Amino acid sequence: MRLAITGNIHLTPLVEQDAQALFHLIEANRALLNKYLYWVKSVKDLDSTRQYIQQRIHSKRGGAVWYKIICDDTLSGIFGIKEINRQEKSAEIGYWLSAHCQGRGIMTNVVTTICEQLRNKWGILHLNIHCLSENTASIAVAKRAGGIHSDTIPAYSTIDGKSQDLMIYTISL
Repeated sequence: MRLAITGNIHLTPLVEQDAQALFHLIEANRALLNKYLYWVKSVKDLDSTRQYIQQRIHSKRGGAVWYKIICDDTLSGIFGIKEINRQEKSAEIGYWLSAHCQGRGIMTNVVTTICEQLRNKWGILHLNIHCLSENTASIAVAKRAGGIHSDTIPAYSTIDGKSQDLMIYTISL
């Protein structure tokens, strides 16, 4: 299933056959991704990239679905609906975008489109985005999409010897 975001941006389901292209994208963006994402160090070759994909597409979390972000016909990142909680009418998303596509409003467009789909298709009322405190780009996306800082988990992760809080932003749909 292809989900159109704009004329040159769409999402398509992440599949195991994406491993080689995804590994190359991670390698090209490793320094950037290492700053904010716990899993980057474990993705070091084609096999571990396949494991990364398998962990996402075979997630046991309700409603989880993972996509590759295609921009200008090029794999440019990953977007996931990490979980949908139908009882609480809430969902959590996660994403990353390669450096060559950042600063163009791509992720804001993706999040806005997904918000509409979650509200219309699943009746979701609240969307959560979790960002490390140093991840100013993801925090900016959450805020542009209407996110309000709703919680902080102190000292959630240590990256390069620096402790970072986990900031939780909630978007009311």
